[in-house]
Amino acid sequence: LERFNPQNVLILSGDHIYKMHYGKMLKAHKESGAAVTIAVMPVPWEEASRFGIMSTNPETGEITEFAEKPAEPKSNLASMGIYIFSYDALKKYLTDDERDPNSDNDFGKNIIPKMLGNNEKMMSYRFEGYWKDVGTVCSLWEANMDLIDSPPKFSLNDRSWIIYSRNHAFTPHYVGNNAKISNSTVTEGSFIDGEINHSVIFGAVDVGEGSKITDSVVMPGAKIGKNCVIEKAVIGEGAKIGDNVRIGVEENPQSKYISKYCSGGIVLIEGGAEIKDSENIVKNSMIEA
Repeated sequence: LERFNPQNVLILSGDHIYKMHYGKMLKAHKESGAAVTIAVMPVPWEEASRFGIMSTNPETGEITEFAEKPAEPKSNLASMGIYIFSYDALKKYLTDDERDPNSDNDFGKNIIPKMLGNNEKMMSYRFEGYWKDVGTVCSLWEANMDLIDSPPKFSLNDRSWIIYSRNHAFTPHYVGNNAKISNSTVTEGSFIDGEINHSVIFGAVDVGEGSKITDSVVMPGAKIGKNCVIEKAVIGEGAKIGDNVRIGVEENPQSKYISKYCSGGIVLIEGGAEIKDSENIVKNSMIEA
């Protein structure tokens, strides 16, 4: 970085979904003269323990307290994992942190608390708009469902702000004679001969005749057999589902597949997993590959 003589450094998290004009945040950072500016937004109180939580001066926005994933949060103002550091401050604290053998080398656990303890000027930047941290099964499922709400909470079809992604150049998706698709997205390369309701279907997915998929996310290359019923599930990349399989339709808290990672009735079938014919996978289950 020194070769480019930067004054400020923008650091982003890779598992968040949002649209932000970073130039506006950078302008606020420069005007404040802060060592770091952290993008923040309120989250539901019941989810606050999942995030780094800020307390701020209500008049200036200066950060006064920070707690990483607190069990009893004092605030619901969450760090979005978007930081703008002055280069000199970032270099100093990263260098010091690397020398500390007891450090986790983590911004939330180490760098931010150390800066706050040294009375560095730290500013919050309030973001208003859609933002989703997809670090859990539930939040990943929710983010995909947000795409197909009416109207969508987060639009991929905004011509004024196009989101570019890698193009796999599959053949066009095929909708068979027996297919029914409503309020869903179906990506190229898929072969659909079943019923798709309020679901997100990624590329090169096969859905067999008589199968019905509702409120679900099906990742690339998954193969779903005939006469299956799938509700509120995340089907991983390359998973293979046999014929007459039921997923997420019933509850059974005694099932050996119940997982602490899945809640809210969601089922997770990991990428590459294989489900045999006529299996019944109940709600809140996880099937590993």
